[in-house]
Amino acid sequence: MNDNLKLHNIQQLEDLKTLKIKDLNQLFKIGTCPKIKSLNGSAKGRVIKPVWFQRLNLWRGKVFNLSSTEELTGLNRLGIGQIETQRYQFNAHIGKSLFSDQDVLIINHDLSANPNWVRRYHDEMVQIDTDLYLATSYYRVGKKLKFVSYFAFDFSKK
Repeated sequence: MNDNLKLHNIQQLEDLKTLKIKDLNQLFKIGTCPKIKSLNGSAKGRVIKPVWFQRLNLWRGKVFNLSSTEELTGLNRLGIGQIETQRYQFNAHIGKSLFSDQDVLIINHDLSANPNWVRRYHDEMVQIDTDLYLATSYYRVGKKLKFVSYFAFDFSKK
């Protein structure tokens, strides 16, 4: 496990919700660019910050589909109570962050199949442990991107 994660006692997805924004910023900066090949299947997700959005528990994660040509696509997992559905397509690729010189996985929702409000999201993801990934979400308003949330994925089968 990464030494910074040990300092914060991060062992699983739920531990991230105890961190402050400045700690999440630090973890994101030291995160590594995910390998596309490691992102296939259903990932449990959790909104970390803001807390009010986390409490809604509407967003449950993503399903990543890796093609034989290593194209990464998928759907968001949404739910209320025991009911869950998969909606809002995305594709993903490795690229430079729009906010630093860091390589990240860019999750693109700007696809014609999505409603306009979903198409405005720009997400960037890094790997912070073997099965643990941290991501930021921004929303395009005009020409500006405004921070929306930190969210995380757990690909382990716990």
